[in-house]
Amino acid sequence: MNPTVSITMITRDRAGFIARAIESVLKQSFSDWELIIIDDDSKDDTEGVIRSFMSKDKRIRYQKNFPTLGISKSRNLGISMSKGKYVAVLDSDDVWTDNMKLKKQLDFLENNPDYVLIGSNVRIVDDKDGFIKNTEFKLEDIDIRSKMLKFNQIAHSTVMYRKESAEKIGGYDERLSCVEDLDIFLRLGLTGKMKNLEDMTTSYTKHRGGTSYAKRLSMAWNNLLIVWRNFGKYPNWFMAIFIAKLRVIKNLL
Repeated sequence: MNPTVSITMITRDRAGFIARAIESVLKQSFSDWELIIIDDDSKDDTEGVIRSFMSKDKRIRYQKNFPTLGISKSRNLGISMSKGKYVAVLDSDDVWTDNMKLKKQLDFLENNPDYVLIGSNVRIVDDKDGFIKNTEFKLEDIDIRSKMLKFNQIAHSTVMYRKESAEKIGGYDERLSCVEDLDIFLRLGLTGKMKNLEDMTTSYTKHRGGTSYAKRLSMAWNNLLIVWRNFGKYPNWFMAIFIAKLRVIKNLL
């Protein structure tokens, strides 16, 4: 049987976090879902944690990559395995904190066929669950578009999008090793409207110690590439390209 919503979760070496993520899915009031977990060749006990949940709930599906595929290929694998009309994303170190999250987003997309995706605000915490800040993303399509190229307005672990739309645009760009979420959101936004719930539905984990220099630089270069690709497609492109170049320069210094 095909569920309405397919939840894709990409993980690697998250044995200490993934149980919380899975539990937050199990607590959702909406129950017609499948959870597809793509394990990108974990070396810790991530698989053991996942299988402990699988033994209790048949809605959880598991795929282990060997060798590692990388983030974008793994995300596309998740889409290809999905049976639902909609795809929701939850990264394995994040948590859905609103038990009505799926229901709210599903109801919105079902009643607004001109919208292609919906996200929400998030609570950002450290890896000990210490509060950092709450986001204040733009909520309506016109405002999201106005700011999207400069600063991503959709948190990946909050998003729900139409599977058919994602397939039509070719899914995630497998050439990108990071910032793949901004890229797919911008391409989806060319096929339909975007929306954010004002609600804080998700707790996003920002790991202490930060991001490595190499990854920060890669993120900056990828962001510049993505902004450049969207010349003339979104508002405020010239300011966005200026900001993107500054990010690259900052990470080169």
